Amino acid sequence: MSVIGTNIKNIRMKKNISAKDLAKKCGLSELVILDIESGKKIPNSNIINSISKALAIQVDAIEPTYFSDYFEEEEKEVRQQPVSSKPMPAARANNAERTAPKDNSFSDAFNKAIRKIPVLSKITMGKKVPFENDISDYKFEPIFQGKSNNVAGDQFIYYTISDNSLSGSRILKGDLALIFLTDSIMDKDITVFIYNNKLYIRRVKLLENKSVIMYPDNPEYDVIFVNKKDIQIIGKVVRIEFKI
Repeated sequence: MSVIGTNIKNIRMKKNISAKDLAKKCGLSELVILDIESGKKIPNSNIINSISKALAIQVDAIEPTYFSDYFEEEEKEVRQQPVSSKPMPAARANNAERTAPKDNSFSDAFNKAIRKIPVLSKITMGKKVPFENDISDYKFEPIFQGKSNNVAGDQFIYYTISDNSLSGSRILKGDLALIFLTDSIMDKDITVFIYNNKLYIRRVKLLENKSVIMYPDNPEYDVIFVNKKDIQIIGKVVRIEFKI
């Protein structure tokens, strides 16, 4: 489960509200609420606001911020520094002002608490991902215990889904996919890859002799049967943020 989904479920159950009733109040389906609570879907800010209003709670109860912990740590470090009771000579004080390093405690705390992930609406062939010209935006996510939304590390991008080839998994055009950049894939991974100079997103079926089937779960789209060496794997999807 995600932190957000767990919080929503706990508050809903504490208030004795069914997933169906909550969905009705928010204008969503019961399945969407259950997917959010299980961590299969990560809601955007509009949905979080809608759910918080339906549950009559503050947004922070669902999506807590983690800035306070970092600022408290910085303040403790400052308090522990010894303070001299003797006045400093004027000449020495002026020299200290010139040589003293700038206080970066705020920026350091901010960097500890936030991760910046690029959002791509396209992926240019032959360029390292993420290619600067492909970046349309950035998402800033809170980090908790070294993880951003339960994902550790920096090798991630968001990619805007460009078709409905995975509509059977409720992944639709316009949704945001969080992609771990890797060329290592496992059976049933949802993978973003390039084949014949075209970008695809498909689910993987590994076969013998390094052959793979890259299949959609929408019958309107083609199944790709290919040797693994003939495709360029960009990465695998680890989370979907859907739009409404």
